Amino acid sequence: MRRSSRGRRRSPTLLAVASALALAVAATAACSPSGSGPSGGGGSTSKLVVQFTGPPISLNPALGGNGLSTMFTALSYDPLIYLGGDGKFVPDLATSWNYVGQDNKVFEMTLRQDVKFADGSPMTPDAVVASMKYFLKAGGGLVADAGAVESITAVGQDKVRVTYSAPNPDAAMTMTQYHGIGMIIGPKGLADPPSLLTTSDGTGQYVYNAKTSVAGNRYEYDKNPGYFNPSAQMFGGVTIRVIGDAQAVLSAAQTGQVQFAGGSATTVEAAKQANLTVLSAPFFNWTLILADSAGTISKPLGDARVRQAIAYALDRKGLANALGGQYAAASTQVPLQGIDGYVPDSGYTYDLAKAKDLMAQAGYADGFPLTILTESLLDRNTTYSQAIADALGAIGIKVTLHVQSTGIGQFTGDSLSKQYPAVIFPTAGVDMFQLHNQISAGLFNPFGNKDPQVESTLARAFAADGTERTGLYQEASRRYQDLAWYVPVFSTQNLMYVGPKLANVKASQLNPNPMPVAPTADLAWKSK
Repeated sequence: MRRSSRGRRRSPTLLAVASALALAVAATAACSPSGSGPSGGGGSTSKLVVQFTGPPISLNPALGGNGLSTMFTALSYDPLIYLGGDGKFVPDLATSWNYVGQDNKVFEMTLRQDVKFADGSPMTPDAVVASMKYFLKAGGGLVADAGAVESITAVGQDKVRVTYSAPNPDAAMTMTQYHGIGMIIGPKGLADPPSLLTTSDGTGQYVYNAKTSVAGNRYEYDKNPGYFNPSAQMFGGVTIRVIGDAQAVLSAAQTGQVQFAGGSATTVEAAKQANLTVLSAPFFNWTLILADSAGTISKPLGDARVRQAIAYALDRKGLANALGGQYAAASTQVPLQGIDGYVPDSGYTYDLAKAKDLMAQAGYADGFPLTILTESLLDRNTTYSQAIADALGAIGIKVTLHVQSTGIGQFTGDSLSKQYPAVIFPTAGVDMFQLHNQISAGLFNPFGNKDPQVESTLARAFAADGTERTGLYQEASRRYQDLAWYVPVFSTQNLMYVGPKLANVKASQLNPNPMPVAPTADLAWKSK
């Protein structure tokens, strides 16, 4: 296996991979302790300092990311519907919502009154409609999450109606802080989208301060004096520190320089010993995306037998144990266990003999070269990718890893360039609607693959409810397995470290990425 970013040849064993992950140390990032901010509101005047592994994809919520990176936009932009740490929907800019009719195609929301954007202009139904339409046209990576939006209209003085061209059973979820379309931008920001990279124009609890921020290092947010519910503003300000190395993150959390941080399986025991609270929830499903399923630039991948051979060649339990220990698990299907659509006792297994037989049937008994695009922001030091690449050597596939290290934005652009037949990146979603929307577009599907059977099955599922929907989701999951466009390898827990002076941070499988702000004081993070 070769790594093209530096032209070095590596072939680590699983033991070597695990040891390298456990001992990885880099230069310690500089961090400053929390300070005091402006007074007022319902909480402490102290500043909250949190960590994130890299810079934001964008500070413009229409172009931003999700997961824990949602913090960069959620601090300044309220969603229409808030998703709490326990996975429950909570009124935010919308106070109520419902489907109109019986086919999950028309969704209506009643808006909160007397809400203002950061510049003081009022939030109106027309302003909300304009923001949502801008999101659909802005070209961000989350646009597929919105579903098949046909139209968005203002209804009367306080309602917004979204009509879909196909059933959308997850309309409320798409309006939360993690999916973009529900993060409402004010008219001033919409009139000048580039300004959203240096200032914020939302209705959120905080406003971005570009003057005190340092791009790529720290991002500063000041309290919004015009927020509609001051009692929910628990901090005088918030700082997001960019710290990528796991040991540096642990050090910052141990010393109180950050009160919340993303954890790592390599440091979690040390975090517990340091009196940090460790939260965990299933999140990433690390997947080998065999994007070029038509064999356009890698002819062998056009044969389903080759793709299935790759799926059978991976020792998922061994990889999960070596790379994540108790915080990782073998993944055999597109949906993780516990997600609606998961099929018990089904999915990909490790069968090297079967993998070799399929390769021979397809005419590739001696293997073939394969370039795989990966990144080193989420997959630190490309440890996961190198282990996957090494495993494929057992069936003769000679992997060259092309590593994108400048950021997820550039990585996404590289994937969409159609220069790479395969990609390694995790999927994430709490049901098949989210997962399908994610993997059917963007970096997960740069060649535009579509399967009529999957599309038809899921179209029926999205219009159904209860056990009928579950059965159809499972049928789609089995079809994805046969296609082997997406080869899941292992899942990882989202690990988070909470300092001893921070309270009310909650995470769950339905929301493994808690946010520090909430529309009500009982749900917001607090200083002890």
